[in-house]
Amino acid sequence: MYEVRNIGNIVLPYNPRIVSGDIATIEYALTLPDLKDVVISGHSGCAAVAALLAQKSVSSSMRRWLFVGNSRTASREAVGSRAGADLDADAYDRAARAHLLTQLANLAGYPGLESGRRGGDLRLRALFHSAQTGSTDIYSPRDDSFVPLTRQVPSAAR
Repeated sequence: MYEVRNIGNIVLPYNPRIVSGDIATIEYALTLPDLKDVVISGHSGCAAVAALLAQKSVSSSMRRWLFVGNSRTASREAVGSRAGADLDADAYDRAARAHLLTQLANLAGYPGLESGRRGGDLRLRALFHSAQTGSTDIYSPRDDSFVPLTRQVPSAAR
C-alpha cells in the first residue's frame, strides 16, 4: 500500500511543471507494477470541507491549499443556497462527497492512471466513511452515487 495524506485529501490537478511531493508520490506509485487499485478517501465531519463552505476560520495557507483542489464550487453546489449558513450533518456529508468526487476527477487526470485504466488492470475508487454510523460507502459510476461498500461496483471510469 502506498499512501498520500494531506489536509482535505487534496489531489492536485496534474501539472508536470509544479514541484510537489504529492504529485511526485502519485506519479511514482502509478509506476509500480503490482498496483491494482487507487483509492481516495473522504469522511463525515471533514474540517477541510467546513473551511471550503466558509464555516470554519482557517489560516491563509490552508485556505490557499484547499482552493488548489478545485472543490469549493462543487462543495457549495452540493448544499445549494445554504452554503455559508448553519448546515446539518447531511448537508456537510453531501459537500464532502462532492469534494471527494472533485479529487477523484483530479486524480483521473494523471497520465499513468489513464494508461492503466485503459488496459483494464487498474481500478480508480472513492470511499466515504461516516463517523456517525461507522459505515463506508463506495462511489458507483454506474449509479453516479455512493453505495454501501458491501455492494460490488465497477471502477470509476468518468
